[in-house]
Amino acid sequence: MTVTAQSHAAPSTASAPEPADAPAPDAPSAAPTQASPAEAAAGETSAAVTVAEAPQTSATQDDPHPAQPARPQLTFRRLTVSATRRLTPHLLRVTLTGDDLDGFGTAAPDQYVKVFFPHGDRTRPDLPPPIEGDTASWYRTYLAMPDDVRPPMRTYTVRAFRPEQCELDLDFVLHPDGGPASTWASSARPGDEVALMGPHGIYAVPEDATWQLLVGDESAIPAIAAILEQLPRDACARVFIEVGDPADRFDLPSPAADVDVRWIVRSPGSYGDAVLDAVRAADLPPAAPYAWLAGEAELVKFARRHLVRDRGVDKRAVTFTGYWRKGRSEEEIGRESLAESASTSASASASASAS
Repeated sequence: MTVTAQSHAAPSTASAPEPADAPAPDAPSAAPTQASPAEAAAGETSAAVTVAEAPQTSATQDDPHPAQPARPQLTFRRLTVSATRRLTPHLLRVTLTGDDLDGFGTAAPDQYVKVFFPHGDRTRPDLPPPIEGDTASWYRTYLAMPDDVRPPMRTYTVRAFRPEQCELDLDFVLHPDGGPASTWASSARPGDEVALMGPHGIYAVPEDATWQLLVGDESAIPAIAAILEQLPRDACARVFIEVGDPADRFDLPSPAADVDVRWIVRSPGSYGDAVLDAVRAADLPPAAPYAWLAGEAELVKFARRHLVRDRGVDKRAVTFTGYWRKGRSEEEIGRESLAESASTSASASASASAS
């Protein structure tokens, strides 16, 4: 395990996201990351919450949070690629544009969208029917589409949204055995079309929090970067990010006065272990924290368990979400979640009838 630190005081002004101004050259991908280490074994997830809000497989809190973000925007938006840019050997930024960004809102610093990619040889995604009813209904309709028509859907963090330029950035982690999202991103060119739905976000800091803890793997880098950029100047944050390649580390600017970023390079194949060890061994600030945890589901589960059980952190002050699950695809998780939801509803109805 290799650990490197990035500490800084507040700059005079916050660094703005650098625009993606030119297509990136083709380059071979390397270790599986954002669209996940899981994808090497089974399809793909992404740099944001795994499944549709309807089958909510990414846990947030056991108890209501003091400040809950708004419900997701259930509107399909067709967009085209305007530029791509390689940020690190395994991180690619794709900038999207289009009139459908009109009315696109801001849900939270960690906001994410559902992205629909063209199926097979198609040049544009075939979208489900217009959304009516709740999120579970549209997701069932999506899954019911014929396999040769249904567009692959993945969830990605909105790295930046510039309404005045009508541009939106998504960051993709590339890997050699890519699923549909990584494959599409690695060959994306200006004019290519995708569609998205959203945004939605879960980052919500309690009023009594005195500092913030951000923990994640490659899949969480876009959200962590966006959160850090939007921290107030008097904020205190401790950040732990696990990556598989030292070359994927880069500076994460923030206007906050007290930010310490720890990059942890894992050993091959040991997803989550290195960053968990670093968090457990860390000398963290006292008082009331707000913890935001994202990445592989087991990493997130054990990080939350450590904070709540070992450090006594109030579980209501922990936002956590499994961005991906090792060995599982987003469709598999979504179908299972719908089945579990239906089973729970049936059991509740049976209990109500019996009483």
